[in-house]
Amino acid sequence: MIVVTDEEANTVSKKLQITRKSFDQAYLEKGGFELMLMNSMPCSFLMDDSCSIYDQRFEGCREFPALHLNDFKKRLFSHFMHYSRCPILFNVIEQLKIELRFELNDSQHD
Repeated sequence: MIVVTDEEANTVSKKLQITRKSFDQAYLEKGGFELMLMNSMPCSFLMDDSCSIYDQRFEGCREFPALHLNDFKKRLFSHFMHYSRCPILFNVIEQLKIELRFELNDSQHD
C-alpha cells in the first residue's frame, strides 16, 4: 500500500504532464480517513524493476523497505510480497534464514 499526499500527487502529475484530476483517476483510490492510495500493486510506475518517477517518488517509496522502523515482524506480509522484486528485502531475508538456521525439511521440498 503506497500512500500519496496532495503535494506528491501534484508533483507527479506535473512531471507526467497531465492534470491532477487525470492523475487521480488513473493512479489513485480513496482509502479510509481520506487517504489517497496507489491503485495497483506493483506500482504503475515500476517498469523493468525501476521506478520511472524516481526523483519524484513518494515518501513511502523513499522509506521502502522500512527496515529502520520498529516491528519488522508485523510487516512480514509486505516483506514477503516484495521479496522477489526487491534485492534489499531478498538479501535481508536470506541472511536471516542463515542466522536463524532455517532449513527446509524433506516434506517441504515437494
